[in-house]
Amino acid sequence: MTPPLVSREAATPPAVAAPVPGAPPHRRLLPYALAVLLVGINMRPAIVAVSPLLEDIRHATGLSNGGAGALSTLPLVCFGVFAPLAPRLARRWGMERTLVAVLAVLLCGTAVRLVPAPFPLFAGSFLAGTAVAVANVVVTALIKRDFAHRVGLMSGLHTTMLVGGGAVAAATTVPLRDALSLSWAGGLALWSVPALVALAVWAPRLRHRRERPAAPARPDGGSVWRSGTAWAVALFYAFQSLLYYTATTWLPSFAVGHGWSESGAGALLAVCMGSAVITSLLVPVLAQRARRQGHLAVAGTALCVAAFAGMLTVPAGPAAVVWAVLLGLGLGAVLSLGITYMSLCARTAHEAGLLSAMSQCVGYLLAAAGPVAFGAARDLTGGWTAGLVALVVLAVPMGITGAVAGRGRRVGRGAA
Repeated sequence: MTPPLVSREAATPPAVAAPVPGAPPHRRLLPYALAVLLVGINMRPAIVAVSPLLEDIRHATGLSNGGAGALSTLPLVCFGVFAPLAPRLARRWGMERTLVAVLAVLLCGTAVRLVPAPFPLFAGSFLAGTAVAVANVVVTALIKRDFAHRVGLMSGLHTTMLVGGGAVAAATTVPLRDALSLSWAGGLALWSVPALVALAVWAPRLRHRRERPAAPARPDGGSVWRSGTAWAVALFYAFQSLLYYTATTWLPSFAVGHGWSESGAGALLAVCMGSAVITSLLVPVLAQRARRQGHLAVAGTALCVAAFAGMLTVPAGPAAVVWAVLLGLGLGAVLSLGITYMSLCARTAHEAGLLSAMSQCVGYLLAAAGPVAFGAARDLTGGWTAGLVALVVLAVPMGITGAVAGRGRRVGRGAA
């Protein structure tokens, strides 16, 4: 059985008078929450920054569309492969130490891409993807442990930081590269700066806080891998990840192919991800207040389908901005709901961590096929229609699994 992220004692909801072991005192809760959100800001720019530069990278390195899709997919493979290792690392080192370690790895990954060659490019993407894979799981469990009564708010804020960080990277990577007269490699390496800031904030905290060592794992109702609810959460997260990363990877190239400049295409991606901030902040709060959340999953799916259908029928001109906004609202809704399910469907931080690891393992390994397949479809057909139709079709099981996950059932003993 995968070891827990925290001890049973730490995972059990505390009595009013008893603080959770390892949790910050109430007087330090706000600074601690801001530090946690700073981690979230860093979990997308190093990956999203590739998209606005993808055509430039392709021409400079000779990558095919399929190879470019593979570059965008590499971090997703890392997410899926290394997410299950996060509980073991966090149990051995503690959540805070693990976050410091992954921020250091993320910094190395972004910095190594300063070398303008294919191998450093792929190596840096691998390191960044590995770091984010572990951070994705640890932050989910940390929110469940330290913000148990504010799961919806903190999950929404965390998702907003994810999306917002990606939107900033999409909007500013090309302008910053041009303003500083950098190569595409220099444009990617710029995102080592926020990683360095986050590391500088978190590293001193280790001198002031010591987490209580985790107790040995004990059975608590069976593996999440045998839970029907857990599989619904994992598959919903998988389909939304596939749509999210395929769309954000290829949207700038789609825009360039329909008359937009490279910087304009990056701005269009920023509009998409900026719109996602609205639903990523609102949906988790609504989800925590509702007994069932299936209607939120269906609504987010409908927005995505409307955006893809619009891109198929009126791909050029001002309408592209409308489709970007609709797509952002839909992707923000399903992404934030997928993350929130990991806490709402779990009873403890222990289960939240295991459910997060399972969801991200299944989700990102499936999602990894998206950008590559979309790029290959473009290579084979010379157009965008086949890929967009496939995204519409794949949105259907996303809506279904999201509705099933939102029935109000929990993972663990007695789960289906």
